[in-house]
Amino acid sequence: MKKAKTVILLLLCAAVMGTAVWFAVRNNYQEKHSGHGFKYMNGFSSTDFTGYHVYDGGKLASLDHDASLIIEQEEDMPVLDGAEACYPLYCAAARAVYKNIAEIETEWKKEPENKITNGKIVTFTNTVYAYQRLVEGDADIVFAARPSQEQKEYAHDRLVRICTVPVAKEAFVFFVEEDNPVDSLSAEQIRDIYSGKITNWKEVGGEDRKILAYQRPENSGSQVMMKYFMKDVPLQEPETFERIGGMGDVIREVAQYANENGAMGYTFRYFLLGLQQEQHVKILKIDGVEPTIETIENGTYPAVASVVMAYLEGNDNPNVQKMIEFMQSEDGQELIEKTGYAPLGEKQEAQIENDIADTDEYVNGNGTLTTAGDWSVLVWKGKTYRNYFSYYGQDMDSDFLRDRYSVLLEKNGVYAEMILRMDANRLIVEGYLENDSILEKAPFDDLPETGTEFVLK
Repeated sequence: MKKAKTVILLLLCAAVMGTAVWFAVRNNYQEKHSGHGFKYMNGFSSTDFTGYHVYDGGKLASLDHDASLIIEQEEDMPVLDGAEACYPLYCAAARAVYKNIAEIETEWKKEPENKITNGKIVTFTNTVYAYQRLVEGDADIVFAARPSQEQKEYAHDRLVRICTVPVAKEAFVFFVEEDNPVDSLSAEQIRDIYSGKITNWKEVGGEDRKILAYQRPENSGSQVMMKYFMKDVPLQEPETFERIGGMGDVIREVAQYANENGAMGYTFRYFLLGLQQEQHVKILKIDGVEPTIETIENGTYPAVASVVMAYLEGNDNPNVQKMIEFMQSEDGQELIEKTGYAPLGEKQEAQIENDIADTDEYVNGNGTLTTAGDWSVLVWKGKTYRNYFSYYGQDMDSDFLRDRYSVLLEKNGVYAEMILRMDANRLIVEGYLENDSILEKAPFDDLPETGTEFVLK
């Protein structure tokens, strides 16, 4: 009996030790392959941007003369957001063009509740959220790579068109550990590696070692560009790891580059050479061409990407177009080159990135109400509200809400619903709902009164 207890204890100890080892290995892999993390800029950046902000911009590119465009009034300044690699560029542009922007942002960031977007006018939430804020009307211009398919679909469903204008050129680069003997790959070889067709470095002239081809998180600027680079060749499933979220849920994340034998990753050239994000790596040539400013500018490097300024079609701030013209001007191109990007060269026209969903448009002498699926756009007396559109259904207990439609509205952090009744080809305002309380009058001054009719166009 005593011997049996000893065996059981030994088995329990072994199980506990095995579990501890498994957790240690898992946590080590997670720490190693979680990239640089997002420990800066309120969880949006992997880079310490000290010296690159508009209020402490000692590292920012600058002009030795007054910029050809100066926007003097704070309310006229387009709100900027963008990709991590573009932050130093659009901060340099804002310092040159926006009068007293350093003082404006310094004053704004004194309030703790103001920090989430990392700025009042010159903001930063990285590529993923910047395009979302653009679509939702919280940003006027996004500096980034072109939007992903998912970001285009989000704009499509939200009834807005994203327009993009190239303002600079950049290289999309692939890199390996510095002692990897491979110096160059063809574009076809890279596509074969990332589709899973080539799996060992000896197949491309290297050592007999497995290729660890790491990817980037979905909708990040690098991942969007990688999909453009792959053309019609599908990417293999990325390596992933699990971590425990704040609510105890299991979150699966893309494993990112770690400097280890056989590893390969991709990013934009400015990340490696300008922001020095990776150490002890070397950039591979593609088709024998090194990514230099010269080869980016003349187009001989096979993976040249555009840095674009994205905005919404119909944005009524005239300074949006003036900022684009400035960035394409001699002054703007000087800031681009001093930051570390290749100049644009010949100017390019704006292109529309997405179509919009089929809509129903209801009109009134003072405005319009456009609906598509679960989304609506209310334009009333010059004010635009974009938010959810829903149907309460026949089973509601409340007579006020039964068989009624709802348009969600928001102004200065206050939310309310406009309740409408459908009558043939008309939507008629029945009243408003705020915090479950029925209002006969509109909660905001610039909303339709009860009884207002919108007629299907």
